[in-house]
Amino acid sequence: MLRLSKGRLGFFSALFVVLPLVVLIVVGVLVLVFRQRSADVAFGVLILSFCAALIAGAILLVIALKRTADESALQADFLSKVSHDFRTPLTSIRMFVETLRDNRLSDTAQRDRVLTLLTQETERLLTLIDRLLELSRLEAGRIRYDKQPLNPAELVRRVADRFLPRLLAGGRLDLHIAENLPSIHADADAVAEILQNLIDNAFKYTGAEKCIDIEAFADEGELVLAVSDNGPGVARTEHRRVFERFYRADDRLSRVTEGSGLGLAIARHLVQDHGGKIQIDDKFKGGARFVVRLPLLH
Repeated sequence: MLRLSKGRLGFFSALFVVLPLVVLIVVGVLVLVFRQRSADVAFGVLILSFCAALIAGAILLVIALKRTADESALQADFLSKVSHDFRTPLTSIRMFVETLRDNRLSDTAQRDRVLTLLTQETERLLTLIDRLLELSRLEAGRIRYDKQPLNPAELVRRVADRFLPRLLAGGRLDLHIAENLPSIHADADAVAEILQNLIDNAFKYTGAEKCIDIEAFADEGELVLAVSDNGPGVARTEHRRVFERFYRADDRLSRVTEGSGLGLAIARHLVQDHGGKIQIDDKFKGGARFVVRLPLLH
C-alpha cells in the first residue's frame, strides 16, 4: 500500500481544495468579462459568491482544527502535570505507611516524626484536590459570589497579617496603602484569595532575605492591588503562560518549590469574574510585580 508522509498528504489535500476553487474563480471572472446577457452576470456573481463562502469556510475550519489541537495538547499537558503532582505525595504516603506497618521504627520520637510527615503529605494532597475542584468550578462558571461594598484597606491588612508567621525566619513585608481608598463592589473572600495567592507566590520564589511590597491605590476609576518581590522575576515571554494551570516558568524552581501550581490560574479567574484584569508589570526591575485592577464602586 502506498503511504504518504504528512507533508505530502497535506499538499495533495490542499491541491484538491485549491485547484477546483481556482477553476471556479477563473470561470466566474470570464463569465463576467465576456458576458453577453444579464443571466451571465448573475451566474458569474453566483460563482464568485460561492468561492468566497468556500474560502471563508475553509479558514474557519482551519481555525477550529487548530483550536482543537491546542486544547488536546493542553489537556495532555494538564493530565501529565496533575499525575506528577498527585504521585509525589502519594509515594510519600505509601512509604510512610509501609514503614509503620513493618514496624521499622522502634523509637517513639521517630514514629511521631513519621506520623507528622504523613499528616503533612495527606493535607498537601487534600489541598491539591480542593484547588483542582475550585478551579473546575471557576472554569465552569459554577461559583456564586456574595458581592457587597468592600473596604480595600482593611482587607489588605487582614490578608497581610496571615503571613506574619512566615517572616520569623527573615525578610520583610511592607504595606503601601493609599489614604481614603474608595470601596469596591466585590466578594470579600474572593478578593482575599486573589491577594493571598499573589503574596504566597512571592514568598515561594524569593530567597531567605525576602523583600515583598504590597500596594493598594486608586487609579482611573479602578482599585490597583500590586504585589512585588525581590525574586528572579519572570521573563517577558512567560508573562501570559504563568497564569496557566500548573505552569511554572522555571523547571528548576518547580522541583524545589512546594505548591499546586494553581494559585495564579485561580487568581486570574477570580479577577476576571469581578470584571478586572491581572498582569505582570513588564517595566518592573529586580523581581516580579503582579498587578490587579478592579473597578471601584461609583
